[in-house]
Amino acid sequence: MSRRELPQRTGLPIAISERFEFVSERWLDSARSFLQDKLSSIDGSLSLGRFAAVETYTDAPPHLGCPQNVATVHIVVEDGELDIGYGDVSEPNLRVQGDYNRSLVIGASVYEDLPERRDRIQRELRHRHGNVLEVTGSGFDDVNPELLELLSGLHDHLAKRTVGNPDIPHKLKHLDVETHISEVEENGYTIFENAITEVFVDELNDDLDRLFEENRRGQVAAMLLSRGPRWEEVAMHPQIHAAAQYLLGADCNLGQSIAFRKPKGADTHQIHNDPPHPHTGELCCNVTTVWALSEFDEDAGPTIVVPGSHKENRLPDQDAKSRAIKLTMAKGSVAMWHGSLWHGAAIRERDGERTSLHNTYLRNWVRTWDNYLEIDPAILERNSPTLTTLAGIDDLFGKNTYDGIDFRRLAA
Repeated sequence: MSRRELPQRTGLPIAISERFEFVSERWLDSARSFLQDKLSSIDGSLSLGRFAAVETYTDAPPHLGCPQNVATVHIVVEDGELDIGYGDVSEPNLRVQGDYNRSLVIGASVYEDLPERRDRIQRELRHRHGNVLEVTGSGFDDVNPELLELLSGLHDHLAKRTVGNPDIPHKLKHLDVETHISEVEENGYTIFENAITEVFVDELNDDLDRLFEENRRGQVAAMLLSRGPRWEEVAMHPQIHAAAQYLLGADCNLGQSIAFRKPKGADTHQIHNDPPHPHTGELCCNVTTVWALSEFDEDAGPTIVVPGSHKENRLPDQDAKSRAIKLTMAKGSVAMWHGSLWHGAAIRERDGERTSLHNTYLRNWVRTWDNYLEIDPAILERNSPTLTTLAGIDDLFGKNTYDGIDFRRLAA
């Protein structure tokens, strides 16, 4: 194969060097540059009036160096002049206050061209944590339309460059994930009860109706990261992803995203543990999550596990199934387990079907089942860098050229 015949692989929508943390100095610099460029193109004789916003985020990660770990930032545009920085200002049109890690979910969501995503992200955030943001002021009601146009695009410009909190333990604490980590470490598994709303479950099932119908092989829908915005959001579920990062490393990948409908009598999974081979000591190499898109009760054919077996560091015993328990959980809940845990699935004993989504996360040096090297660039462009990392586009694995390691693609 000649040099020119090498396959084209999806590149980074935003270079790693251009990414930054939420409300960091570089976040403010980028906001300032974006708005200043737009201001420079406007007729200076126009009177745009004033818009001011103040955002305050409590429990910011200590490494940001904010006083008392409270980050307060302001953006003021007044008659063509721009003021962006830390601290409060008087008489803002908009004042926002919330917890840093929970608010980051909105700050890193790209949605200006996807209003249904904006509504979904906010709905699911309220479901997990209640009213995260306190918003006061007149907002945008009395703002000059030309000034509003100037501000448009700022949110997505920042969201496409905003990385998650790199202090994973700090994130676990403020996203209420610490107990789940303890359960995985002790028992090998945990259950995130009601991780998503029933409305979201129904939306996913409606999408699966179409995907299953398109698949000639039956009730299976695979490569879901490439099948629409909802599946992208599921892969980045803040609590699930944070737990996977703690167990596998902050740069973990999404090994696969696949959904099934299981009929009565189906015996789909014998007791096993997942690759790589379990003889890896205490190192966790992969984490499986099973999302209950229908009820997982005793007769539904739920997941079965042998608690604590992830510590055995070997393949399952012959009598492992006799020691297994059923993981029953409500629709919208998520079971997560350590890859070395002995697990399988019970036979469905009732009429009807059990619908489940399986998202597997891997250490970034473990090979994925799904191939994202040629993923549609539009998928990455409508998401924060979190998805680019999950897809393994950030790293150098499998991306050599005839000239050797292509370092330039990471800075392009």
